Amino acid sequence: MVGRPWLRWVVLAFLATGCGGDRGSTDHAAKPKFQGVELRIGAAGDVALLEAVRAQSGEWQEQTGASLVIHPEPVAAAEAADYDVVIYPGDRLGDLIEAAALATIPEAAIRSVEFLPLGPDEAPTVSADVELDAPKRDPLDFSDVALPIREQGGKYGEDRMGLPLGTTALVLVYRRDAFGSEANRTAAQEAGLRLEPPQTWEELDALAQFFQGRDWDGDGAVDSGLAVALGPDDAEGVALTAYLARATALGQAPDQYALLFDADGPDLEPRIETPPFVEALTAVAAWRDVGPPEMISFDAAAARAAFRDGRTAMLIDLAERATQWTDPRRPAPVGVAALPGSPRVFDPMRSIWLEPERLNIASYLPTGGGWFAGIGSTAEGLRRQAALDFLRMIASPETAAAIVSDPAFPMLPVRNSHLGLGLPDPRSALGVDSRGWGQAVNDTINAPRVVIGLRIPEADGYLADLDAARVAAVRGEDPAAALAQAASAWRKRTARLGPPQQRWHYRRSLNRLSTESQPPPR
Repeated sequence: MVGRPWLRWVVLAFLATGCGGDRGSTDHAAKPKFQGVELRIGAAGDVALLEAVRAQSGEWQEQTGASLVIHPEPVAAAEAADYDVVIYPGDRLGDLIEAAALATIPEAAIRSVEFLPLGPDEAPTVSADVELDAPKRDPLDFSDVALPIREQGGKYGEDRMGLPLGTTALVLVYRRDAFGSEANRTAAQEAGLRLEPPQTWEELDALAQFFQGRDWDGDGAVDSGLAVALGPDDAEGVALTAYLARATALGQAPDQYALLFDADGPDLEPRIETPPFVEALTAVAAWRDVGPPEMISFDAAAARAAFRDGRTAMLIDLAERATQWTDPRRPAPVGVAALPGSPRVFDPMRSIWLEPERLNIASYLPTGGGWFAGIGSTAEGLRRQAALDFLRMIASPETAAAIVSDPAFPMLPVRNSHLGLGLPDPRSALGVDSRGWGQAVNDTINAPRVVIGLRIPEADGYLADLDAARVAAVRGEDPAAALAQAASAWRKRTARLGPPQQRWHYRRSLNRLSTESQPPPR
């Protein structure tokens, strides 16, 4: 299969639909071990993901004797405890923890298939279906999951709250013909530029300025440099994510864990008024001058359309949207690269800029790191055991490959072995460099530093406050003043929810700072 990595994706998906391969802990079952168990499944977010999960559950139900009842509407955090399996985006985890909606997943359950805990206070026990001298196997192969997703996204403090189904990340997309044109390369050299994926955000700005107003594709029309969502973008959040990606490169110092708040102070003071956030927002607002005239109102879909139509040389977008970057009737050659780093980084403890020996490469994963499957806190006994078995099945290598390949809900794979395969289906993204796509996604998810998007209670509200500041700055308001308003809104939100409680959640969500096992009482 050398040179044809997509065949491996097809084989993985084929195996996951019932034509062989391990399916969690069901391969050794001689009889239906969960006969009559009815699992209630809900989504604390977009229910479209449930269709991809449902499509892979038929064989599991047949082999185990269990049945699934899938709730068709989004489930509120306060109601999630009533479901045996909860599918959730990572940015809802704080709300779910606050509502005591999820049960902790024991580490033994992800390391060996034979050990299935029945309840929160029971020690792991050996399944009756397994001989004691049987060789130990781990069909879940959890060590293959990318480290930031495995040890940050799926955890809250030391507690594992979910198994990952897929993730999301921003990448830089560019027209290879624009970067490879001899005329463009000559002009760029005269301007002191190199036409290659930028290593720093300043280089990206310079490339966007170079292509702006230039007929870089030779069609006789004046084109633009960059397409990116700058207007309201509530549906996908690409606009805010692009800003936070730049702020992360400037503000996530190598020896620091907290980015958005001061995790050590008693009041959870916002850091979004500090220099890296102001500088990043100033630069993002300036992008309106290197894109199409109407880019100030672009959402993610409009930015993609501008790039797909050949109006811009570059695009910042979610990697899982690759199928929308080219026109299948006349696909253009498209390259993909990880977003750049920064030669400077701000130290919030000393309030100074540092110039590290190497570029500060720190990526930002929105949606709290992706999408996860957890166990409802009220599931007990055989229902909890069945729920855990179901989680292991949908998070297994073969089923995970099929779920992320399902166009019903585009996601990125979370396993290193899958990331190395490139696009799940290159035929659906004609013209896109599959190997470059895979490398860019891998470099982003496995960057030297990875910041998982905000996961505390009301994370969506905090991010909405910040996005309002971003939109205001793009429309001409002073970035520092706009961020001061957002910081004020954050302080009010934190005061209403309780600073000690929110501080506990923030520290807990970082997975690196010590906390008590339970939050302070509200």
